[in-house]
Amino acid sequence: PPRSERRRVLQRAARRSRPTSAANRSKPAAGAAAPRRVLTSTVGNSFTAMADNDDSLEDASSEEDEDYDYTHTPASPADIDNIIAEFDQEMRKTLAPSISGSPKQWWKKTEDGSPTYTSPSRLAQRLHEVADELEGALVSKPKTVATTDIKPFPSLAEEALKDAEDPCRIYWDMTFVFRTISDEDRKKLSEEAAEPPRKDFTPRKTHWRHHRKKKPFNHEVFVKKAQLAGLVTSSYLSTQEDEIYVRVGATHERLRNQADNIDFQMPLHEARLRTLARRGLPEQHIAPMDIPERTPPADGAHAFSRFRAFEYIHGKFDTKEELEPLYLRTHEHAYHGGVSERSLFNSMRRLKLIWSCLNDDRSKGGANIPIEKHVAKGKHGATRETLLAALAMHDRTERKYLFDVWVRAPWATPPQRMPLEAYKEYFGEKQGLLMAFKAHITTGYLMMSLFGIVVMLWWANTGSITGDGSVFIYACVVGLWSVLSMESWRRQERELALKWGMVGFEAQQARRPQFKGIPDMDDAVTGRPGAFFPPHRRTCRVAFAKLVTLICLGLSVAFLVGCVYYKKQNATAGALVNSVGIIVFKLAYEKVAVKLTDAENWMTDTVYADKLISRLSVFNFVNSYFSLFFTIFFYCWAFGNEGKENKGPCRMGAFRKLQQDLGILLATQIFAQNITNFIVPYIQLIVKMKTEGGLERDENGVARVNEMSTPGVEYLLVECDEQLDNIKATTMEATQYGYVTLFSAAFPLAPLMTCINNLVGLRMDAYKYLCTYRRIQPFGFEDIGTFQSIFELMNYLGIASSFLAIVYRTDVLKNYWPAKWGAEPSRHQEDVVFMVICSFYFGFMLMLRVLIDDVPFDVELQIKRNDFLNSKIIDHVADEADTALSPTALTVAVEVKDRDTMEPYSTYDKLFGRGLEEAVRKSKKSRRGLCGPSRPGLLRPTLRPRPMPRSRLPFLPPGRLTLGDRPT
Repeated sequence: PPRSERRRVLQRAARRSRPTSAANRSKPAAGAAAPRRVLTSTVGNSFTAMADNDDSLEDASSEEDEDYDYTHTPASPADIDNIIAEFDQEMRKTLAPSISGSPKQWWKKTEDGSPTYTSPSRLAQRLHEVADELEGALVSKPKTVATTDIKPFPSLAEEALKDAEDPCRIYWDMTFVFRTISDEDRKKLSEEAAEPPRKDFTPRKTHWRHHRKKKPFNHEVFVKKAQLAGLVTSSYLSTQEDEIYVRVGATHERLRNQADNIDFQMPLHEARLRTLARRGLPEQHIAPMDIPERTPPADGAHAFSRFRAFEYIHGKFDTKEELEPLYLRTHEHAYHGGVSERSLFNSMRRLKLIWSCLNDDRSKGGANIPIEKHVAKGKHGATRETLLAALAMHDRTERKYLFDVWVRAPWATPPQRMPLEAYKEYFGEKQGLLMAFKAHITTGYLMMSLFGIVVMLWWANTGSITGDGSVFIYACVVGLWSVLSMESWRRQERELALKWGMVGFEAQQARRPQFKGIPDMDDAVTGRPGAFFPPHRRTCRVAFAKLVTLICLGLSVAFLVGCVYYKKQNATAGALVNSVGIIVFKLAYEKVAVKLTDAENWMTDTVYADKLISRLSVFNFVNSYFSLFFTIFFYCWAFGNEGKENKGPCRMGAFRKLQQDLGILLATQIFAQNITNFIVPYIQLIVKMKTEGGLERDENGVARVNEMSTPGVEYLLVECDEQLDNIKATTMEATQYGYVTLFSAAFPLAPLMTCINNLVGLRMDAYKYLCTYRRIQPFGFEDIGTFQSIFELMNYLGIASSFLAIVYRTDVLKNYWPAKWGAEPSRHQEDVVFMVICSFYFGFMLMLRVLIDDVPFDVELQIKRNDFLNSKIIDHVADEADTALSPTALTVAVEVKDRDTMEPYSTYDKLFGRGLEEAVRKSKKSRRGLCGPSRPGLLRPTLRPRPMPRSRLPFLPPGRLTLGDRPT
């Protein structure tokens, strides 16, 4: 049975088996109204003292211990008999038949009355352990309590008056919304509890824990677990009294302890770190460290790194007093978010730490509550799951500062000059890195749009599109830009990981809460209790997901082919239908892909995201680009030459149709993206305000906004699935990037359209996250992962697609073809030209990949400095000790002897060769082996070698033959 159930049964049995006393307990007077129950907890010295002095406190773990005296003697054998009897009865009521026998059969008494187990049953051993734990739990009363008369917490305004680093200051940064249990749900739960026990006690093969009834997860269970993790809570009803809001806070001291438990990465102050490093730590046997930043004066005193020696250094948090001044305070950040008080943690870091206090296991100081898992079950209306939402509360000061510096930033501000540091400090490293990538791509679009405008003006002036060499030059520039853009992002990404302390973050990821391992199996790596899902079980799910994806691709291709034939009758209407169909198929497959990826049961968020991204990218590539590829490469084959004798009109028509389709398709995608990102959330916000009581109409029909609590107002905001939303946004960015690299040779204004869309999107994304969506729970992020490979693949495909269209669908090659090679190139010559151009460009791209380092030298140097300073300053790893010399080793002898007296002399043959004697012995064996053993009935001649005269051995000196020291 669950541990809490066992403890409750054993506690009740132990209480009934002893005399009780109510002298130390106070009971309410008869007829007195019971005060309203407020769930909260005591943390810190002040709360502990208040809990000890209040006589009306009651234990949160039991509701029937009012008459029990906590001071008692150890349990006797008779008490153990009573405990086991009631345990047996309670187990048969609450469990399905899973074991045979009775608990009384698992152990027997010896002559002196002490219990002796008759079998190594784990359940019997666990019963004995629980009894021992109960003895210790009943002697000392727990400090975490649920009380009725406890003093209320100070308001947020009163808390703000305290010092930011006051150990008892509470930061209320999260709120959890629970559904109140309806009468129907109460009836279901009461019916399940009143079910009669089964009479069939036959054993089952499966483990008993898979047949136990699941306990409900409501606000009471959540509050108790949160209090056990050292958090404070405050609960109240919503205005409509259909939800329960539970504010969750943590004292500054609790945040510090949790940061120490999980080795939380914190930026270190540069000046204070330099002072400490140059002084050294003599008590820790660490010498002073003066790290150079320039070459010696004789070499010119040149700076060899963009970073100073102690700049952008991050270290794990430690509560040691001597390390406290090293950590950077909030007001010392370059973008402090408008916070002027001196504090260790801003709201983003506090949210990370409170999330860790709730989600991490108890070994790391957490409550081991899978929040995301309970929220997913609660939204689907499970009877026993009532958690509806986990709200990360907005910080008003930081939010206003980010709104002013980002949303209201001048439109002339370049994307790379936007305050990315401030964005990261509010939404976390994951959102900050994705926004930095969007700003980087937008800067590239801005440069390419200028060149595209020049090409379009040139085409308008000359009146030639497919016969001019400008299209070839533009395709070469786009290919070069795409390669350099991705290579520069790779370097910038590593630099941001250094500046934000995210180097090596992916290696520290924990298991997803939604991951389910197979029962009765520990971790396959460590053998410790954990979860494991074997690959053979996932193979069928992956195969089914691929089959479903192929079916969806088939349906999409069939629709797109129909749109191509419809375009022949009505080009504009067909293009619009094609664009709308692409959007519909994209939205529909996104839901299918999420379901398929969830069913595959991946362990970490990174692997889950990579699989989902790969699946969506493959579908979007076919869904978004199929019609354009068909237009440029198969239009003439499908519809013929329309009665024309030469191929020129068909080529020209296909190229112009591609230009028209690409413009309509890109404009439709941009319009749909803005509709779904900004207009639809506003509609959802208004609808939710009406349903939750935030918006009403008075008697005159005028809309009126009602006053609500701050968590209630933030609960009205649109829910944001951060991971899925980021994947959708970046997938859309990859689709736009594909339009530019694959087909912009036909439509050079594509970079301009995407640039304008991204410039608006940079501000609108921040606006929707600040004003329309609930605040995103911040998480760390090291790189963009699979998207990096997808964008690089687009580069290669873009080069092949552009030159394929130029060689086979334009007159550029025909117009610039040398007359001595013929009037116009043949099909074979066109193939050769295409292969030569692509081979040259691919080789050039690979050469750039080799010449440009993925990690700049100064970034790699700073990472090594970071690791070294952490080992010395934070971990206190002592310097290498001096070599310990023995007294005899200090004696210096310079005498030279005639011979080596350490060991006898030897020869080369003895040490490294086989020796001449061994060679002669082997030669004799080989001669005897020529004849072999004699067999009956078989005559073999005896081979006797003739003796060789001594004169025929010129390599031997005359005289006596010796082998080593033996004469022969």
